[in-house]
Amino acid sequence: MITSIINADPSSIVVTRHTKVPHAGGFSWTLTTLAAQTVRLYWYSTRNMREITLPEGEVKMIVLGILAQPTADFVVGHLSYDTFTFDGREYRVVGRRVYDDSNVANCIECDCVAV
Repeated sequence: MITSIINADPSSIVVTRHTKVPHAGGFSWTLTTLAAQTVRLYWYSTRNMREITLPEGEVKMIVLGILAQPTADFVVGHLSYDTFTFDGREYRVVGRRVYDDSNVANCIECDCVAV
């Protein structure tokens, strides 16, 4: 069922994983480009937008959602996070959860903010 929902309006995105690594008493970020993933992207209604405070202290509006296969590779956290480009704009994945519904079993749903 999830495949038919994604295939109704598919988008191919290439995720860049940002991973924090120790470096000279502090840390630096290592970037890794993952294989392309086919997902369904959807815009949040302006009446349904939520705010999130990023670890850097910046407040952003969640504007874009991702619906993906259960095997999709997305990471959200303090030690690593994912970004991707869509329609010429970069987005950061800020939330990841398993969407479990009787019609759509265990697909992945993510929240994104414009960077």
